[in-house]
Amino acid sequence: MNINYLFKKDLPYDYLSLTEEELCELEDSVVGKKMDEARKNAILKEFIKDPGTTLFRNPEYAFILSVPAALLVFIFGMFITWGTPLIDDVIIFTALITITPPAIAYQKKYRYTDKTEEYLPTFLRDISEMSRAGLTLPRSVNTVSKGEYGALTTEVKKMDLSMSWGVSFEQTLKNFANRVPTPIILRSVSLITQASRAGGRVSSVLEAAARDAREVKLLEQERRGNMMVYVVIIYMSFFVFLFVIAMLTSAFVPTMAEAGKAASAAGAGNQFIGSFDPAHYTRLMLHTAVIQGFMSGLVAGQMGEGAVSRGLKHSIVMTMVAWMVFTFLI
Repeated sequence: MNINYLFKKDLPYDYLSLTEEELCELEDSVVGKKMDEARKNAILKEFIKDPGTTLFRNPEYAFILSVPAALLVFIFGMFITWGTPLIDDVIIFTALITITPPAIAYQKKYRYTDKTEEYLPTFLRDISEMSRAGLTLPRSVNTVSKGEYGALTTEVKKMDLSMSWGVSFEQTLKNFANRVPTPIILRSVSLITQASRAGGRVSSVLEAAARDAREVKLLEQERRGNMMVYVVIIYMSFFVFLFVIAMLTSAFVPTMAEAGKAASAAGAGNQFIGSFDPAHYTRLMLHTAVIQGFMSGLVAGQMGEGAVSRGLKHSIVMTMVAWMVFTFLI
């Protein structure tokens, strides 16, 4: 069927007067536009069909669910608590509802990718040994797919199935890297494909890629272990800050309130000490503690695990601790 008929409404009314070359360029642009639109719709359809898998691959899509829910809580809470101190609780829980689903999705994805990267060197080394023994690459992948590689096992079976349908080894690795696009996997796949194109023994290339992946993973784990000290320091700093704020709120604010009452009774009500409002300063301390906890969590994620998104779980913990201290202990 002629493409002009398929996309006739997208072509100019005088398209029949165009030259063959101009018509081809126009049709290519129309096809490209249609493909972009289809790609956008495919993401939405994939999310509706299997939201769990889509959220696992793209944790940021969790905001699609959390933001509307948070807005409903915010609107309903504002309607009930407007003009009362409880409005602070509504704002705090609105923020927590917004970030909790993405935090869970990010944590699950990072945990899966970490486990996948952990078994990648073993998988590449096993294929290298099979290839050195004389097996073809498809046969090598088929043989190792019967083994156990933790979180990588599912991906190995997918690669075996792909190669059984005639897809090349290089393209299979690229498809694997597209499904799990972590820096270590992308680096290993790029190293294997580039070395294979340059020529040489595939078994040696795979062994070098396995060694490189293992060293990079060890360096990453070492860096993470070293930076975990800073996460502990951030938690300690937050708890010290929270302790000081709590002591000021429970001891200093009541003292100032009593001094204010005494000053008012003595006729100094117009002065600052006479107009001291303890509830106002208690709310101010709550706001300070909650903001400190939320921002400290983001900093802990960036410093300890290399991504702000991985600090959302720390923000949830610190924010909840600050809220509980001011709600139940002060």
